[in-house]
Amino acid sequence: MKRILIFAIVGLVMFGAGFGGGLILGRTMAPKDENEIGTGKVIQNPGPVVSIGQFTSNLAGAGRHVLDCSLALELVEKEGASALVQAPGWMNRIRSEIFMLMKDRVYDDLTSAEGALQFAGDIKRSLNRMLPDVGGEAPIVNVLFESMILQ
Repeated sequence: MKRILIFAIVGLVMFGAGFGGGLILGRTMAPKDENEIGTGKVIQNPGPVVSIGQFTSNLAGAGRHVLDCSLALELVEKEGASALVQAPGWMNRIRSEIFMLMKDRVYDDLTSAEGALQFAGDIKRSLNRMLPDVGGEAPIVNVLFESMILQ
């Protein structure tokens, strides 16, 4: 009877030590920041987003293909960025630049997600070269497609 009691006590102590050790180890390895994911990547909140309208253009190359898309620009979180991009003069230049970039595209370039991302990246680079910096940073963080129809 004493042997059973000793084994039960030793078993409970071992279980408690293992359970407590697991809790302590789990808390030390858990992410400390609310925005941190298990990969160590910190998620940034999006900046202000300005819709710049709908664009329709014929595409280059053989065939009669048309691209119709609505775009928005995610801006850097600086005070002058929204005012700069929404100013009438700059908005006309932005729209014109996007139309010129659309004219250079071929239907096959835009049929995949990779091609659409490349197109958005080209728009971002071109607009950031054209627009003045805001607080030492390029004003456009990302080009977002609100809709995209390819015919």
